[in-house]
Order: sequence, then C-alpha cells, then structure tokens
Amino acid sequence: MAFRTFLATLLCASALAACSATQAAEPLGATCDQFSSTPSVEQSVVVTSGTDVKIDLCSNPTTGFSWEDPQVGDPGVIRFVDRSYQAPGAASLPVVGAAGGEVVTLHALAAGTTTVALSYSQPWSGGTKGVWTYHLSVTVK
Repeated sequence: MAFRTFLATLLCASALAACSATQAAEPLGATCDQFSSTPSVEQSVVVTSGTDVKIDLCSNPTTGFSWEDPQVGDPGVIRFVDRSYQAPGAASLPVVGAAGGEVVTLHALAAGTTTVALSYSQPWSGGTKGVWTYHLSVTVK
C-alpha cells in the first residue's frame, strides 16, 4: 500500500512538472511563406505565470528590414525579454542573402490578458514601415 501511495505521488509530481514547462507548448510565429501569402499574422496563446514565450519570425537583415521591439498592451502581464537573430539553417554554409529568423522572447508575469504587436520595418528615418505585422493575444493564468 505504501508503495502505491509513493507511486501515485511520484506520478502526480511528474505531471505537475510537465505542466510548468518554461516555454509555451505550441510554436508561435510565422515563416516567410506565411508572410508572403498574408502580410499580417494573428495568433493567441494561454500560458502560466512564470512561463517564457518564444516567437519565431521570418527575418532577412540583408534587405534592411528587422522586427521592431514588441509593443505590449499591459506590461504588468507580460514583458519583453530579448530579441535575437538566427541565421538560416543549412547542412553546409548558409546562402548569402537567405532569410533567417528573429526569436522574440517574452516572459509572463501575472494573470491577465494582453496583446503583443510587432512590426517588420526599415528602422531609419524615411524607411518603409510595417511591411509585415504580427499580433499575439496572450492570456496568463
């Protein structure tokens, strides 16, 4: 009987640990092909407080475009952590001028609902703005 109780406790603890992963379960973001068919992508996600949310977005800095820092509707619910570029993945050397991706990391702070908006633009004065947009609705539990 004590072994069954121990086993049940161990299984419950394992299930709770799996639920408190540090990354949102579903992949978020958009590929270059998705942006080619529609310049605006909208997604939603439900995460737990303390969870990191990673958004993978097509990006090609050789064009002069990059993703601007995200605009967060309620910074008390989720905050911007980091944005980094990942070169295109290839078995050999990456192709010069090929699109890679930007990974935007957010961190869920407290229960609530908010929005996150990103814009793919040329950052200089007079540069083209908002060629692609990405909107994420976030519910933190």
